[in-house]
Amino acid sequence: MITRRVHLCALWAVAQALVAGPATTTRAPPRPSTVVAAEPEVAAPEAQSALDLTPAERARTCASLGVKHGAALSTQTDKLGGAALCTFAEYVLDGDGAPVLLLDARRAEHSKNLQADPRCSLLLQARDLDDRAAAVARVTIAGTATPVPKSAPDRVVLETQFGVAHPYADALLEDGRFDLWRVAPSEIFYVGGFGVGTTWVEKDDYTEAKPDAVAHEAVGLCKTLNGDKHAQDRSTIASTLLGLDDSEVRVDGVDRLGVDVRVKTPDSTDEYRIGFRVPARSVEDAKSEINKLFQEAWELEQRTAAVADSAQSMGRESASSLAPW
Repeated sequence: MITRRVHLCALWAVAQALVAGPATTTRAPPRPSTVVAAEPEVAAPEAQSALDLTPAERARTCASLGVKHGAALSTQTDKLGGAALCTFAEYVLDGDGAPVLLLDARRAEHSKNLQADPRCSLLLQARDLDDRAAAVARVTIAGTATPVPKSAPDRVVLETQFGVAHPYADALLEDGRFDLWRVAPSEIFYVGGFGVGTTWVEKDDYTEAKPDAVAHEAVGLCKTLNGDKHAQDRSTIASTLLGLDDSEVRVDGVDRLGVDVRVKTPDSTDEYRIGFRVPARSVEDAKSEINKLFQEAWELEQRTAAVADSAQSMGRESASSLAPW
């Protein structure tokens, strides 16, 4: 499987694209004047393509999408000889992306474990992005859990978030046995999915990153783009931007920076990254950029056809002028 990165930079006069190798450390130059196809290169581990979300952004996005599904919480217990006890816990994220749990502080076994040893880890999963368990992106956040003081500046905000994300939370918060616990991250480990790649994310990078603005509707966008209505659009993108005819194209992902497509030809199946001309700030922005991508690919197809027709016409006129009387 070959993964390539494509930056769509089309002018209305001449639609143009840059086909590059795997992730690079510099942003692709704006609107190159030619179509360049580079062989895949081996990038340094820390290299990051300007067309991709950073590992920190992916981790924050994964944690944000996982709120509706809850987390696997691992705590230390002597009852297992020091091994971790893994249980389930609902959570929300504070402004820095730290998980905040709603726990029964008196009766729950994991709460007792945290009171004895506040070290713990949480597995958060973006289940909505794929229906195959192994393919789901996930992030493990390890840190120290402590109760959120009633006087904490964000206490009211966190309680409100819990009430919105988990409707039962309001009643539990009124019960004196339940309270909020914040897990301050110390280590963050991100897994993009089965065979996709893993990376340790710096805590400061994670804190500063923001969840992707398109992720919560990415699955719906992919389903729409893979429907029959856009079959010709997908084919045009493959033939004009990637130079691949007689292919089957599937959109595998959408985020604020671009789309991921998988192209199957009679000879191979490759994955490509097509970047938006302008980063999307919302789902509507992403839809607009996708429409521009389709429009620009179509215009390139029309211009290419016009040039070919013109060349054939000139060829016929040249041959006619040289023909014997």
